[in-house]
Amino acid sequence: MNRLVISKPNNIGLHKLCETVSLSEIRTKEFQQIIESMLDIVYGKSNKGKNRNTNKPSTVGLSANQVGIDKRISIVDLGIGHKSYNDLHILINPEIYWYSKTKIRRPEGCVNLEEIWGIVDRSKRVKVRAYDRSGNRISLDLKGLAAILLQHEVDHLNGMLFIDRLTDPKKAHMVKDGQLREYKKAKDNWNNYIDVSSLLIK
Repeated sequence: MNRLVISKPNNIGLHKLCETVSLSEIRTKEFQQIIESMLDIVYGKSNKGKNRNTNKPSTVGLSANQVGIDKRISIVDLGIGHKSYNDLHILINPEIYWYSKTKIRRPEGCVNLEEIWGIVDRSKRVKVRAYDRSGNRISLDLKGLAAILLQHEVDHLNGMLFIDRLTDPKKAHMVKDGQLREYKKAKDNWNNYIDVSSLLIK
């Protein structure tokens, strides 16, 4: 199957609500090519295994609108937090239908906003419904980092970025190339700020 040539992560359409995908569309050759092209980007940026660069972020999630495709598709690595393996899931029309009241506060970044990070509150556990790439209905009960990742990607499909959830968008964290490991250790006392107010949902 030939790959579609799709753009690398870009900022066009990030604040637009993505379109729901029909079952008939899922089964088309064109739709499957979109998924294969997205997988090429995910695998091409994968940063796990014995040769992992700890100063470089891993690509653990990618939603279609991050690469200029207006469809409700997310690819998530539910092996997040494990440095040696990937556990990739292709989710079509993912819907979070239950959120725990218990929250987790963690740093988040995005391939569309290089060098920008921030601390975000998310539900510790979520329950999700979606279709797989064959059109089968699937359900996931996710906790911890996997739950955070899924919420981040569903936000993308709804036209929202993690910076839209920051308490103070004038104090997002600037994390330059090579500083990620240092940042994750000192995130609560990080004082290299960047104002992202102009990038928020209008």
